[in-house]
Amino acid sequence: MGNATPPSGSVALIAAMVTPALLILGAASLVASALARMGRVVDRARTLAAAIHAGEASRLGVSEARLRTWLERHAARARHAERSIGLLYAAVVVFIASSLSIALDRAGAVLPVWLPGALAIGGTFLLLAGGAFMVAETRLSSRQIAEEITDALARLKETHP
Repeated sequence: MGNATPPSGSVALIAAMVTPALLILGAASLVASALARMGRVVDRARTLAAAIHAGEASRLGVSEARLRTWLERHAARARHAERSIGLLYAAVVVFIASSLSIALDRAGAVLPVWLPGALAIGGTFLLLAGGAFMVAETRLSSRQIAEEITDALARLKETHP
């Protein structure tokens, strides 16, 4: 137990590369979530647009002004999700570059000492920005569903007092 030896160069290299790998995993998970949210926005917007194009907007039970508001909100949600996806993908790329810079540094390449850390910090800021856009998208989504529920309850009250 007292005869601990320092890790080999390979083990030290792998240990150093684990942190960017975990950050890549976290960013990839957020990308998957953002893509799923984008899919929901697209599906809902297409449903509303199809009803409007088919002249069936009245069957939705809301005014044209309300439909316009909902479509505009879906457009904003899509923009937020798109920005988030782009930033999160960029974070993955930067974390991969961070991992590679660690490997190159350990292999003796002439790199600035600060490069691996700067890349990891940059990737973290990209994660933060991507997450902020997803928070904005989620807030719009919450507002949207609250309005839809309120409208549905009002319609129920009109038809079944």
